[in-house]
Amino acid sequence: MKINDFKKVAKLIRSTEVYDVLDYPLKNLTLSATILHPGQATGGHTHDQEEVYLFLDGYNGKIQIGKHEENCEVGDFFAISSGEFHKVWNNGAQDLKFICVFEKYER
Repeated sequence: MKINDFKKVAKLIRSTEVYDVLDYPLKNLTLSATILHPGQATGGHTHDQEEVYLFLDGYNGKIQIGKHEENCEVGDFFAISSGEFHKVWNNGAQDLKFICVFEKYER
């Protein structure tokens, strides 16, 4: 699938002034796309599953994993261990887009 086709097959599960989140569930995994709007941040959370974040578009982002904070931009990816706190900020002037892959769970 081409990345630009993701919106055609994924389900919009949340749309706020902070971000849009689209999920594409597979049998055992969920492929989730987040479009984090300029000047916004995710709420930050922990959960009992591993997760991978891959940044696709936008600059001047920051991610916190545990107590560690790091700048992020297009092409960066981060592996998040089960139970680690994680949060993303968009300090840029355009949307920050990233994909998350994690074990499927029921909402």
